[in-house]
Amino acid sequence: MKDIILLIKGFLRKNKKHFLFPFLSIFIGVWGMIVVISVIKGFDKALIDSLTSFYPHIIVYDKTSVKLKDEKFKIYFSMYQGFFNKNKKKIGVSYWEINNLDFYKKLIVNGNIQGSIIGSVMAKNLNIKPGDTLNILYTDSENKIKLKNIKITGVFHSGIYIIDSSFIVKKEDVEKLDYTGIYLNNPKNAKNIKDRYLKGYFSTTWEEQNENFAKAVEIDSYFALLITFFVVLMSGFSISNSVMYSIFVRKKEIGILYSMGMNKTKISIIFIIESLIIAISGFVSGVIFSLTTILILQRINLKLPSGVFYIEKIPFYTSLQDIFVSFLFILILSFSFSYFSSRKLLSFDPIEVLHGE
Repeated sequence: MKDIILLIKGFLRKNKKHFLFPFLSIFIGVWGMIVVISVIKGFDKALIDSLTSFYPHIIVYDKTSVKLKDEKFKIYFSMYQGFFNKNKKKIGVSYWEINNLDFYKKLIVNGNIQGSIIGSVMAKNLNIKPGDTLNILYTDSENKIKLKNIKITGVFHSGIYIIDSSFIVKKEDVEKLDYTGIYLNNPKNAKNIKDRYLKGYFSTTWEEQNENFAKAVEIDSYFALLITFFVVLMSGFSISNSVMYSIFVRKKEIGILYSMGMNKTKISIIFIIESLIIAISGFVSGVIFSLTTILILQRINLKLPSGVFYIEKIPFYTSLQDIFVSFLFILILSFSFSYFSSRKLLSFDPIEVLHGE
């Protein structure tokens, strides 16, 4: 093994330029890949956090006191569609009545949760402030038309336009409410917990309630995987080309190694290890530069125009799992490309090479 290590060191020192291009291709590819995927995952995380900060993670269309695994908070509520008059116009509203508004305290941007809270976009567009009163007309669960006078005590901001522009939530006595809302420590467990513990109840999860958003997150994950795959594939071809070129220009040295008794397997190992060293060094350099770039961009606070998600700046989310998966892809493809390239090109006759020299 010592002889292989010495040969690898010698080849790398002597032929640095042969491996500069594959190193740079891996380095630049990984650098850009991690930054782009961090932005994609950042938007997905911001979307999920916004949705799960408002919607119950599981809605049971009945009252239940069942304590679920991973349960964080429980509310009882009713939800209606209605409207109110403002500035001589009828304004449609999603009107919820809830027994406990404590879970929404972290969303409050003005006022408090002691009475009724309104979405920030609706409040801004209609110039509604804490202390104002509204008369909401809605149809209850028995299809009876009801009129309710409510006093706004707070303004909330969830980060989702459709929620912030259409929701009003009022505190109400539990006896008057119909449904159960359950918040979990990990919202992603909602479907598994529902299937396991709520088989006897008619219930839905936040993902089912917001299917379009959930599909958007799933599609983003596929895009991130495709980006990873093509970057790694490009790096693999680059390594393959460098191995083939390296073998072509080293035929004399390889012929001498054959004549000294070194077999094809050991010579292949030399080129495989060289390729892995280049792949790992390029990957590590790319990760370091990408994380540095993300930190710089976070400090710059790149602003976004007001949009659907009401995110003020570009979000970044770097997952160690994504980096690890990319690293495995790089290693596997680097090994595969270098192995097959070296085995194929090392089939020449060393005697002919040495005779030609």
